[in-house]
Amino acid sequence: VSDEARACATAARTQARILQNLPATDRSKILNAIADALITHTETLLQANALDLVIAEETNTALPLVRRLKLTDAKLQTLAAGIRQIASQNDPLGVVKSKRELAEGLVLQQITVPIGVLMIIFESRPDSLPQISALAIASGNGLLLKGGKEAAHSNAALH
Repeated sequence: VSDEARACATAARTQARILQNLPATDRSKILNAIADALITHTETLLQANALDLVIAEETNTALPLVRRLKLTDAKLQTLAAGIRQIASQNDPLGVVKSKRELAEGLVLQQITVPIGVLMIIFESRPDSLPQISALAIASGNGLLLKGGKEAAHSNAALH
């Protein structure tokens, strides 16, 4: 493992611990800010995506990959709406899924908690970045993302 990868993973773990201790209302505010940013920066995001589409055409990228790569105003609006939906849901952390008394004074509970740090690799779907990020934030998890080279400009703009 490279020093850079180790540093990124360590930073993700540190930030995940902070995130998991935030109240659900704060995580929801973050998600709503992300949704707002998608709308506010639509033009910048579409310009970055246009660069990716030009490169994809120049390099004869397969048509199905190009279709997945393309962002539109409507797709960004849908992404923002989906992130707002996630923000409006009940807190997924600390939910008691089951509870059993094993002996007097000894109770076993299954409670939802963050996983920790997720590493997700995705290809030419720049819309995956905000979707995956929103789910990670809502669930209090750190995140390491590796997007495909086809969407390098789009992913950089979304980041």
